Amino acid sequence: MATTSKTDKDAEAEAASSALGTEIAALRADLSELAAHVARIAKTRASGLKSVADAKSGNALATGEATLQEIAGELRSLEDELADATRRRPLTAIGLAALAGYLFGILSRR
Repeated sequence: MATTSKTDKDAEAEAASSALGTEIAALRADLSELAAHVARIAKTRASGLKSVADAKSGNALATGEATLQEIAGELRSLEDELADATRRRPLTAIGLAALAGYLFGILSRR
């Protein structure tokens, strides 16, 4: 009887080991499936973030270009005003240019 019970115990241990191996294989498959699912989610999220970043950079570029055009227009307007003032009062323009040159000379000496 001792032999039978030892054989029964060996059979039970082998069955438990086999069941454990099956469960480990199932867990590995589940883990692999979970990793694939997480990878899909990460890829989807990354592409979503990329599209948001692309849209924001496009908006920033458009805003920057519009601001640059506005500043260029203002500079052209100031240039036109300066040219008109120089045509109306040429002696004043020459005097201001001489004064600016004199002040620049004094400041650059020090």
